[in-house]
Amino acid sequence: MRHIDEIIVHCTATNPKWFIDRDAHEVVKEIRRWHTEERGWSDIGYHFVIHRSGQIAAGRPITRGGAHTKGRNKSSIGIALVGGRGGCANDAFGDSFTADQERELRALIESLQVEFPDIDKVNGHNNYAPKACPCFDVKKWLHG
Repeated sequence: MRHIDEIIVHCTATNPKWFIDRDAHEVVKEIRRWHTEERGWSDIGYHFVIHRSGQIAAGRPITRGGAHTKGRNKSSIGIALVGGRGGCANDAFGDSFTADQERELRALIESLQVEFPDIDKVNGHNNYAPKACPCFDVKKWLHG
C-alpha cells in the first residue's frame, strides 16, 4: 500500500443540476470518460466523488496515486464534490454544495483519517493551484 498523508478536496465545476437524477456511480462513470477519453488518463483522477444527494462513489482505487493535484498525487487522496461551477475560492461551503455533501465529506474525511493515521493535512485544490476549486476554504470550513 502506498503512503498516504493528505486529503485534497476538489469540485467538478459542474452546475448544480448536472446529473441530478443519476446515481453517483453514473457520475463517476461520466467523469472517468472525461478523464480517459478526453484527457488520455488511465482512469478517473479522483478516489471518491460525492454527489449532490450525499451519495459517495469510489473512483480510482485508493491503492493507486491519483491524478488530481500536480505534484501531490503520490501521497494524497482526492475527493471531488459535484457542483461548484462559477464558484470562488473564498465562498462558503453552502454557496455551491448541499448539506448532504457537507455531512458526507466530513464523515469521509474522519473515516479516512482513522484508516490512514498518517493523514495530517486536509487541503483544497486551490492551496496548490491558482484555481477556485473546490470553491471554499477547506481549512476554514474544516476547523470553523
